Amino acid sequence: MNEQIRDRMLQSTVIRTGVVTVVVLALIWFGLGRSAAEKVVTALAMPYGILWYLLTFLMILCVRTGRRLLTSTAAVVWLGYTLCGNGIVASLIAGNLESEFRTINPLEADAFDVVVVLGGGSSPAVNQRIQGNSSGDRLIVTAQLYHGGLAKRIICTGRNIATLTPGVPDPSEQSRDVLTRLGVPADCIELLGGRTTSEEMHELGRRFSSGSIRVGLVTSAWHLKRAMRLADRNGFHPHPLPADFLAGKSPFGVSRAEFLLSMIPQADAAHTIWKCTKEHLGMLIGR
Repeated sequence: MNEQIRDRMLQSTVIRTGVVTVVVLALIWFGLGRSAAEKVVTALAMPYGILWYLLTFLMILCVRTGRRLLTSTAAVVWLGYTLCGNGIVASLIAGNLESEFRTINPLEADAFDVVVVLGGGSSPAVNQRIQGNSSGDRLIVTAQLYHGGLAKRIICTGRNIATLTPGVPDPSEQSRDVLTRLGVPADCIELLGGRTTSEEMHELGRRFSSGSIRVGLVTSAWHLKRAMRLADRNGFHPHPLPADFLAGKSPFGVSRAEFLLSMIPQADAAHTIWKCTKEHLGMLIGR
């Protein structure tokens, strides 16, 4: 293929891809509404969306060259990238981890002697204030349990790995800071170490192995399955209290606009897939 033909092919592919894009956006606008079209455009304008669009263009260009190996390689890269940021894939993976806890409402449970909240729901802000992060719902649930009379005492767990987070308060200390500012008395809160979930459950197992008191365990719903397995391995048998679910609607229950938007890779979905994959890996190696 000479240079002139390659240039013409590139130009025609650019034009055709652009025309198809405009037509598709117009169909979304008139079929699903202006708001849906704006959300799709916004998703495409984000870094994940831009790279996905460029990969889509590259795959189309490879198809037009007729080179099978190149086309297959481009298709595999495009498919892998699409799946790794796909909203429906993210919801399915999260749902697999959270399924056994979906019917549990912590605020409808019977009272607990002790509620354990795992660290990881907070982080220091640049203004030195301890703030709730994407897993901060576990701290909100814990405060609600206390104020609802369902938790007599609270144990906050977590200790930093010094080489990774030098000069940062331990997760247990951060949790206590947030909880006290949410109205939980400091004298009702106890701190416990553990740099990993495995270490935390080992410490809790040593303390509560007798099973003589009623203990609840608060953590993110997507993390709870692994935490409960580790707890059981250490002779610790708390009641699971899930917070901050990640799974959304069933793929069969989403609207056409939601389905279309989820097909465009996005950072939130990729982050959910990363967190859930990490949980599966942890369970695979027994950590």
